[in-house]
Amino acid sequence: MSLRARIVTVMTALGVALGVAYAMVNGGGSAASFARGVVAGLPISLGISLFEAYVVDGPYGKWLRRMRFMALFAIRIAVWLTIIVASLAAMRAVLPIADELPVFGFLSDVVFGLSLVAIAVAYLSIDRLLGRGNLWRLMVGRYHRPREEARLFLFLDMEGSTAAAEKLGAPRFLELLASAVPDATPPILDARGEIHRYIGDEIVVTWPIARADDAVKGAIATIAALDTLAPDYVARFGVAPRFRGGLHGGTVAVGEIGDVRREIVYLGDAVNVAKRLEAEAGARRARLLISGDVVAGLRDAALRARLSDLGEIPIAGRAAPLRTFVAAI
Repeated sequence: MSLRARIVTVMTALGVALGVAYAMVNGGGSAASFARGVVAGLPISLGISLFEAYVVDGPYGKWLRRMRFMALFAIRIAVWLTIIVASLAAMRAVLPIADELPVFGFLSDVVFGLSLVAIAVAYLSIDRLLGRGNLWRLMVGRYHRPREEARLFLFLDMEGSTAAAEKLGAPRFLELLASAVPDATPPILDARGEIHRYIGDEIVVTWPIARADDAVKGAIATIAALDTLAPDYVARFGVAPRFRGGLHGGTVAVGEIGDVRREIVYLGDAVNVAKRLEAEAGARRARLLISGDVVAGLRDAALRARLSDLGEIPIAGRAAPLRTFVAAI
């Protein structure tokens, strides 16, 4: 099941459960109130989850994601509220409710729905600012005490960024990067990757180590997607963002760091080697270098066939050379 399909499934199930709970409390636990909860909760949660997964986070939602924070927040509130009001009105038409004060009964339903919307939109908006999943991890203190995890890391860096910045000037170059990042994001999310950080013109992505196939597919797809858009970028900016990458995995320490600004950090050899593989890709004029440790975890034979073995190559900072593969983009 794809990431978007999982989001829709989870949000729909949660929405139906909340709708049933609310209707049962208000309806005294009757079978009719259970039915009303399902009839209202299903279209509300399904409509909202489809909007979030396939519009806001979809490939055609780039213009939404580029909006100012409060503008996107307001649009989400408006769309969610429209879905709620329409679904509640339809529910009352299908299963009439004998309220003593029908208008106030309907308004109380809308207020309840709007309260949930405000909380959910605030959560999703802040989670987007911190990186998907990080708000929950910080809230529950998953990494309050450092722990070890086995993860894959992909470093993507723009080739020729210094020359491009000199040609365009800093503001215009930043505008190019602001366009390139949303174009690079969908293939990463489709491959179930987590964008860990943006460092200048560099994107750092991570996966659990068991998802080697997803990581390699996501790395190839991201680089290829930006290559496909090169003519459009040349027409708009005079240059195109061409990315290269390095992919490696291993055990790292994960923990929270910071005081007035808190974030989750990964420390370990796996992070350093992934970064150095990206630099080595630039030196070798390769687009994507992948360590043998990652390739050993691949299950897809067709994906493995796209990789060429470079043998063991020296990596700065490591005493022993590293078996490395280059991917065909």
